[in-house]
Amino acid sequence: MISNLHQLDLNLLLVFDALMQEGNLTRAAERLHLSQSTVSNALARLRQQLGEELFLRHARGMSPTARATALYPPVRQALQLLQSGLSPAEPFNVQAPHSFNLSLNDYAQAALLPTLQAHLAQVAPLVEVVAHGDDADNLLIRLGNGALDMAIDYLHFDSPDLHYSPLREEALVVIGRKDHPAFTGGLQLRDYQQARHVIVTPRAGRGSPLEIVLGSAKVRRQAALHLPNYLPIPAIVARTELLGTVPARLAETFAALFELQVAALPFDMPAVQISLIWHRQQQHDPAHIWLREQLHALLADL
Repeated sequence: MISNLHQLDLNLLLVFDALMQEGNLTRAAERLHLSQSTVSNALARLRQQLGEELFLRHARGMSPTARATALYPPVRQALQLLQSGLSPAEPFNVQAPHSFNLSLNDYAQAALLPTLQAHLAQVAPLVEVVAHGDDADNLLIRLGNGALDMAIDYLHFDSPDLHYSPLREEALVVIGRKDHPAFTGGLQLRDYQQARHVIVTPRAGRGSPLEIVLGSAKVRRQAALHLPNYLPIPAIVARTELLGTVPARLAETFAALFELQVAALPFDMPAVQISLIWHRQQQHDPAHIWLREQLHALLADL
């Protein structure tokens, strides 16, 4: 085990990074423009210097050991910081190919992606967006190791490594089928509590803003169905006696399609703050700065 960085050839970390990303010796060598024997020898030297196995060979390539998996995030972050610090900060070229990895839950995908993609097709046609699903449980790790560029979410993590920029506020509303009796004469708190509900399960081990308000106001919902996301709720409540509490923009999108009734919550609740989240190591990256500006402009228009 290395206790002093002077003992470690830092060039070997580039080989380690390539092997972790490719999971294959041949592809890692091609990525680094090195021969397979050079990469194999570098891996052997790194294993010798660390005193631990890092990869297990199998028929389809190589898989990392538990030690390699634990080592990868700080190594990846260090390499990205070096690359960012040593590279000239050229303006982002909107006419060049580029890929952004965004963490978006189902609401953000439905509310944002159509507008974002239409905008990119006009101003940056070679820019690719890879939308990832709900990464709440490992968001901090994936932003830190570069697997994700940004996230759009209401969650807030107590970490000095993350930057937050408010994008928009979203009110929550109640939806139900067109002739649901709870809406007769206006949805009241009594009706809300007596009805059965579709409920979105907690994310990242914490309750949603709605659950926090319900708890403080001592309002109880009777759960009939638990879901991991919002998008199925309009179709479900349209064919059942259940109520759903969803973002207002989602309700507006699906109300006509499913002939839904929409009502304000029968208790006081502030709008939910949706933020753009990124790791501090990307703070000054020109591509990130450009995309953050585009997202702010687009959501301001929405």
